Amino acid sequence: MEDGFVVGGEIDRVQVSVRISGDTLAPDRITRMLGVQPTFAAAKGEMIDRGGVPVTQRTGMWCYELPPSNEWELSDAVRTLLEQLPADPALWESLAAEFKTDVFCGLFLADANRGTELSLETMALLVERRLPLGLDIYGPL
Repeated sequence: MEDGFVVGGEIDRVQVSVRISGDTLAPDRITRMLGVQPTFAAAKGEMIDRGGVPVTQRTGMWCYELPPSNEWELSDAVRTLLEQLPADPALWESLAAEFKTDVFCGLFLADANRGTELSLETMALLVERRLPLGLDIYGPL
């Protein structure tokens, strides 16, 4: 409660991932560079299964995602994700020079009014790695 008014509260569910994409992306190379197994990876032109439907991957993609959780606050989720990947700024600089990179966040709301913020420390981790932050916000239906 703030000044007698009830405010929305925290985001109900957070999903975060690091995404790297590009036409020349070789998923095995990215896996070796980052030292973690992706939750999804495919080369451009590869046939992938999308819910039982085979589709051709339009561009190369490497993605590492934390399990979605109702327990995460956005800043903690992003920090936890980045702590599982190398911190070397030169590595991230080389990836950003060759591919599109970002941290992608899905924010799921049970009510119309929710809020969150990123700590300065979490923002610094993103900046050090040259990772833009993308947000998709899903409201109640």
